[in-house]
Amino acid sequence: MQGTAAPRSQDGRPRPWHPRSWRAPLQRTWARHPQLGLALRAAIAATIAWALTQFLPGPAQEYPYYAPFGAVIATSTTLAGSARSAAQSVAAIALGAAVALATDALPVPIVARIGIVVSIGVLLAGWHRLGSSGSWVTTSALFVLIIGGGDPVDYVLGYAGLTFFGALIGTAVLAVFPPLPLAPSQTELGRLRDLLAAQLEDLADGLQQEHPPTEDEWRERIHTIDPVLARMRAAVQQIDEARRGNRRARRHQQDAERQYAQARALERLTLMIEDLTQLIAETETADLSHVALGPSLRPSAAEALTGLADVLRSVDGATADPDTTRGAYADLHALEAELRRARRHTDDDLFAASSIALAIRRCLAAVVPEELAEEEAPD
Repeated sequence: MQGTAAPRSQDGRPRPWHPRSWRAPLQRTWARHPQLGLALRAAIAATIAWALTQFLPGPAQEYPYYAPFGAVIATSTTLAGSARSAAQSVAAIALGAAVALATDALPVPIVARIGIVVSIGVLLAGWHRLGSSGSWVTTSALFVLIIGGGDPVDYVLGYAGLTFFGALIGTAVLAVFPPLPLAPSQTELGRLRDLLAAQLEDLADGLQQEHPPTEDEWRERIHTIDPVLARMRAAVQQIDEARRGNRRARRHQQDAERQYAQARALERLTLMIEDLTQLIAETETADLSHVALGPSLRPSAAEALTGLADVLRSVDGATADPDTTRGAYADLHALEAELRRARRHTDDDLFAASSIALAIRRCLAAVVPEELAEEEAPD
């Protein structure tokens, strides 16, 4: 069978194999997909929990599978989330077991007892302190009442005790190998930037048409930003939670702080671009007898919007590309010069057109390095 040819250097000789040649792509894949690390941590925790139950006495030998179960439910994408999930799950299970034990003492048929524990369990499941683990109250109550009917006390010790034991192991595994999902949050920041740039490009394309779009045509050019913004917020918030009790957090503190700053800037920029989009769509439409820009200002406004979009796409790390930024400011200056010329030949105040230019300037100042924004600010 013919093998794959080894990579060669410029002189034609085979390049020596180096472990970094495969390690870097593997590390990038691992960083971008935290679910891989979550799956591995859960598997390690469940395996350890199962192995350790073999040395525990009493009910642990009858219900050993609850230990890996507890390890899995405690495994989360953050250490703080793991501890919270473990505490809520075990509390819900213990609460359900208590409901079942109390109900089992009632002198009523099993059918009535099932109805009682389900109704009480569903009510208790809505307790906010149990979070998403509230459903375990009803599940635990039914398990204790039905499966542990012969010896409910031993069953509760096995079920709740081993689940708690496994949850401790799951949390300990995350403490030893704490995740810090910086790559996914950086990806969400990039997606929001790209979407905002696409919105600006669609606005510019609308202004480059021979006639301004109608109200319906503008509506088709407006992007839905809220879901992407929500995912970005959730990803950055997860980083904040992942830093709690995380021994790796100090080493990556600068990266995390940079992402927080980018997230705050993007949130402000999102609001400004949404306002700018609404302003253009409402004042530069074919349905109006008098538009904000008109044929003389639309081309330069489109260039300024495209320049702003280019700046957003050029962001690398904490700053935008300086040359792209200067080009965007040059486009903005051209729009402002056209505005000044237009004022000399019309009695209109051009208030809406000036507002569009000012909005573009504010958006640029929110993206570019602060010193460059000050350098390009009007006197």
